[in-house]
Amino acid sequence: MAEGEDEAGAAGMGRLVVVGASAGGVEALSTLVATLPADFPAPVVIAQHIAPHRVSHLGEILAARCRLPVRTVTGEEKLAAGVVYVVPADRDVAITDHSVGVVPGNGGPQPSVDRLLETAAAIYGEELIAVVLTGSGSDGAAGAQVVKGAGGTVIVQNPETASFPWMPLAVPPSATDVVAELEAIGPLLADLLGGAYVLPPQSADGELRAFLERVRDRTGLDFGAYKRPTIERRLQRRMAAVGTATLGDYRRHVERHPEELRRLVASFLIKVTQFFRDPELFDLLRERVLPELIAEARERGELRLWSAGCATGEEPYTLAMLVTELLGDQLGGLPVRIFATDVAAEAVDFARRGVYPERALAALPPELVARHFVRLDGIYEVRKAVRGLVVFGEHDLAHRAPFPRIDLVLCRNVLIYFTPELQRRALQLFAFSLRRGGYLALGKAESIGPLPEMFALEHPSLRLFRRLGGQVPIPPDRVMDVAPAPPAPGRPPGSQRPATRELAARTTASGLRAARLLDGLPVGVVTTDPGYHIRSINGTARRLLGIHGAAIGDDLVHRIAPALAGPLRVALDAALRGEATTGRHRVAEEVLDDGGRDLEIACYPAEPDNGEAQSEIAVVAVTDVTELSQRQRRDDEERALLAAELARREGRAAAAATEIRELRAANESLAAENAKLRAECEELVVVNEEAQAAAEEIETLNEELQATNEELETLNEELQATVEELTTTNDELQARSIELQDLAATREAARVSLAAVLAGIGDAVLVIGPAGEVVLTNEAYRRAFGLGAEFAAEDESGRPLPPEATPQCRAARGERFSTTFTATTADGSRRWYEATVQPLQDGAAARGGVVAIRDITEQSLRQLQDQWLAVAS
Repeated sequence: MAEGEDEAGAAGMGRLVVVGASAGGVEALSTLVATLPADFPAPVVIAQHIAPHRVSHLGEILAARCRLPVRTVTGEEKLAAGVVYVVPADRDVAITDHSVGVVPGNGGPQPSVDRLLETAAAIYGEELIAVVLTGSGSDGAAGAQVVKGAGGTVIVQNPETASFPWMPLAVPPSATDVVAELEAIGPLLADLLGGAYVLPPQSADGELRAFLERVRDRTGLDFGAYKRPTIERRLQRRMAAVGTATLGDYRRHVERHPEELRRLVASFLIKVTQFFRDPELFDLLRERVLPELIAEARERGELRLWSAGCATGEEPYTLAMLVTELLGDQLGGLPVRIFATDVAAEAVDFARRGVYPERALAALPPELVARHFVRLDGIYEVRKAVRGLVVFGEHDLAHRAPFPRIDLVLCRNVLIYFTPELQRRALQLFAFSLRRGGYLALGKAESIGPLPEMFALEHPSLRLFRRLGGQVPIPPDRVMDVAPAPPAPGRPPGSQRPATRELAARTTASGLRAARLLDGLPVGVVTTDPGYHIRSINGTARRLLGIHGAAIGDDLVHRIAPALAGPLRVALDAALRGEATTGRHRVAEEVLDDGGRDLEIACYPAEPDNGEAQSEIAVVAVTDVTELSQRQRRDDEERALLAAELARREGRAAAAATEIRELRAANESLAAENAKLRAECEELVVVNEEAQAAAEEIETLNEELQATNEELETLNEELQATVEELTTTNDELQARSIELQDLAATREAARVSLAAVLAGIGDAVLVIGPAGEVVLTNEAYRRAFGLGAEFAAEDESGRPLPPEATPQCRAARGERFSTTFTATTADGSRRWYEATVQPLQDGAAARGGVVAIRDITEQSLRQLQDQWLAVAS
């Protein structure tokens, strides 16, 4: 049920963001705070309820991920913009004036997300943004409704991707502004607080007014009387939900995605509902109306009720509980159908689940809750016996056909938002649906004024009516209601432009001659300027439109009959934009002096002068088509009579065919089976929508089971693939192990062979690695120089070689060379050696070298002796 909203605000309070989570909340909260910018302009208060005995490190975890300072609330402290406040696990939290503080809990999960949201909504009102993340149970659902009622914004994590979807699912769609992925919530909060979604300013709000008129034309709902801040705030939330930055972008998005218009209208219509709302009305239904209807239904064989605008389902479930209480053990003996419809598909889906938070049932007697609800992990589910009486469906009173043979219609606080034409259509739907003597319950601010002849007032204070009169036809599928545009700023409605003399003075002689020619035409012609002021008018137009006196300079819209004013204003606006329009309208007899007539009014734009972008003059052509309309109406009446006769005959033929089928069935089956088939046939024909809804539910359940089966099969295949992969990996490891063992044996054999070779070499051999380390030596080397690689290499004169010139260093660098050097042995004798170095190659890179050292002392001494003898001789 739609109802006016509470415009509670918090002027001067600033903005506040509150976040609630439960199971899986640590990861979700970490992701959320990590996406908040460093210049976030509002404080953030976080409550995650866990077991009181657990030590919570949430503050430290969030501080490691967040660019904002994070504080754990231990007492009461002032709220500061750009600070994240974390509530400890064993206390509740309350928001007061500019402050946050912990308070003792009152049972249930702590800290309570509901209590945080409710206290924040009471202080901040429309300046509050509430976020509900992953969690089990329903904590936060009741608080979100309070936030919505106070005008705040509610953002819910997408339940399909939440680790634990029950908390997001528990928030009714009527209380939800945006459903977003977890990673997108932080940037969305920054955009909402930073004013990223732009609406036209107050001084230039023509675009917003035109957009609302477009909504009115397409839906029949006129939101022009809403407070502008309310409209702007809810429109900006829908812009944020679809990611459009300007109103123009959002308008184009609505044109490409018609379903968004339904969501926008649902956000404009605040759904405030609860079980047994308005107890006086339900007392009257329990004590008098329903017993009377049940007694009549026993004679007819069925009881049919309709809750139109059911929102999240509390009202139809209340009706179902009343019927269950009244029928008692006889519930199965009387077919009962309660149709519950709403234009918002999300609200209908929520209502169909029949699951509500504990606080939604706070006003119900405990014994009533025990009889009709089942408690499941902190939430309450409507029992199957009650749910089975209610058939939920999406239904638009502006377009859809009604339900037949209804005993009681509840449509409270819905019509107040409708235009007069849509109110009349809705009342015609109810009049068609209701049996003669059926009841209609409206809201306390609503009436049957648009259709008084079909209803009689039964209870004035509770707005209960009874159906009167005969049958009414089903109204058209579409309601188009065009309301007059508002007057120009600063100019009261109906005022005349104080420029008549000035306009007359500017009229040229050629214009007067043209006016005389126009007076002789059988078609009425009027020209106007953008302010709807008459620039010229001929006599035919005066006669057809009922305009007398000097009309030049007057407002044409306010000089003609009210029935023509609204359509003509729209047509003139279109002509001034360059569009030609034609429409036919009926003017009542009391408006014109010479009786009523049908007029065809066409508006055309005059060609712009001096290269102007659009025309400054609109031409209105008025033609009397009364005779043509009368002929068309007579034809329509004859066609209607023929159609009625055809329908009657088809009905008789269908009835005869049904009787024949029933007779054949009676000859072939038992009487009991025949009655059952007849009842099933009637059920299929009359309550097709109920069967369709049940089929949809079964199909949905089947799809869910099939999806679960597919998931299990996929998981089984994945496990089998994993086992195969592990087996393959194990085989590869075993093969690799054998290869490594073979390689180790080969290397050991090579090492033994190499050691034997080196042992047989008489020269000293030294293998140097790339870092100068000793890799291998032979016995000859160890006898000459010991175990290490460090021997003192000297030149022929006995001076030590530089470190970089020693054979060891050059071999480590991978050089290929041959050199001689001297070295002093351990016994003090000096000997000469020749070193030959071959580098060790690893691909193209050198990896050290092999140094072969030969003792050439005897050879060198002989050479010195020969040289000395040569010198001596």
